[in-house]
Amino acid sequence: MWHNKAMARSWLRGGLAAFLLVLAGQAIAAPRLDRERCPYKPPRGDRVECFVLVVPENREQPEGREVRLKVAVLKAKRPASAEPLIYLAGGPGDAPLVASAPGADALAEGDWWNDTAIIRRKRDVVILSQRGAGGATPNLDCLDPRTSEPAKARRRAVSEDQERDILVRCRANLDRRKIDPAMYTTPALADDVADLAIALSQARINLNGVSYGTRWGLEVMRRHPSLVRAAVLDGVYPPQVNGEQNEPTIVRRVFEQLYADCAADALCRERHPGLRGTVEGVVEAAQGKALELVLQLEDSSRQVRLDGAKLMAVLLHMMREGEAALVPETVATLRRNDFRLLKMFAEDLEGNEGGLIEQNAQQFDGLYNSIECRETWAYVDRAARRKSIETSGIYGLTARTSKSPAFCPVWRVPPAPAAERQPVKAATPVLLLSGAYDWLTPPAWGREAARHLSVARHVVFRAQGHGVVVQDSCAARLRDAFIDEPDPKRGLPCRGDAPPNFTAAYERARNLP
Repeated sequence: MWHNKAMARSWLRGGLAAFLLVLAGQAIAAPRLDRERCPYKPPRGDRVECFVLVVPENREQPEGREVRLKVAVLKAKRPASAEPLIYLAGGPGDAPLVASAPGADALAEGDWWNDTAIIRRKRDVVILSQRGAGGATPNLDCLDPRTSEPAKARRRAVSEDQERDILVRCRANLDRRKIDPAMYTTPALADDVADLAIALSQARINLNGVSYGTRWGLEVMRRHPSLVRAAVLDGVYPPQVNGEQNEPTIVRRVFEQLYADCAADALCRERHPGLRGTVEGVVEAAQGKALELVLQLEDSSRQVRLDGAKLMAVLLHMMREGEAALVPETVATLRRNDFRLLKMFAEDLEGNEGGLIEQNAQQFDGLYNSIECRETWAYVDRAARRKSIETSGIYGLTARTSKSPAFCPVWRVPPAPAAERQPVKAATPVLLLSGAYDWLTPPAWGREAARHLSVARHVVFRAQGHGVVVQDSCAARLRDAFIDEPDPKRGLPCRGDAPPNFTAAYERARNLP
């Protein structure tokens, strides 16, 4: 976007309110921040400022539709003396500034004040909404994305036959409103970050991306290389990998990791000598005859039937949440018709994300479809994917539930240019964090991204899953220390190489009420 970085820095120093930026020979109105009332209640001694960032939907047509993005600035404890940290959420489609229910406080729900306390000793932390998602106007979501029970109930009421019709009507409604989903892309989101820096009068920023937010952050570094001082990428999803193509292989590998870790642990080896056979046996049995459970949710109890695919979803959820050590105990208890552990994690999965009670997986987040259909599904080798699913046994079950084959033709977005799927090469200092049990963004993806970053360090947390900063206090320490002093060669203040604690997991299972 910026073809003259020196000129851009000059503009930043001089203020932005009264002039235009000239980009590629085209006059584009400067992005602006409109202050708005904050719905958040910071703890005593903390401050937050709220804005709306206003940018063009299509930067090549600046006179067209505007996109409005919510921004929250968690203020430094003292007057900010260092470059701010901008948080890039996952998904795509996550909405960290939108509460789960009316009247709730999104920052409190996300524990933002505690999580950013060390960083905010001397720098602001800025949270930016994703264009097209919650907290932005327009919002491309086809159903209420909030996680309140009423919102979930509306999703559960959708039958499989109704799914496609909802997407067709939603996409047609965007056409009527002249909203172009092709403008809701990772490069567009990256330029939103650069525009936010301009509007904040910041020549340099730091990035903290999580999950899809890592791909977002990498694209910022590609398109605006002089803007980023340092980046921490947690759960790395680089543009050159394809999350849909090899899911059965990735799922198999994470279970192979579990089998190997159990065999290497004396207690787990003794208690679960045939762990592979147990896992595959209970999942295959559920695929033949679904397990019937009653889940206690926030305001109701709901019956659910877990077939093999949904049982695998619960086990993978455990791994993703850093609970891999409890998987052997969970599958062992199923053979005794003891569903307590399974029920606990099924309730956690359904309460946070859903996907178990409705008859089929659903994906009604418009931004997710716009980005994933454009950047991922368009490049899938469909025949190779089908063969992988068919030959992978239980490890291919979750890939069968993907809605991309049905939803992407309905959503109608053009494929991303091949250049966008090339590795990001940058000299920006980057800390990459992975969990060994992360099947959504496996450690191999972090290693692949790091190969193309000349000033980078990749740290794998042996017992953790997806998003290690919220699972392991050491990962949070590494993030905070790196943002303070972004030197990949610096000695680590702590280590994350301890394997899963099967002994503690056994004690938890034994003491379960």
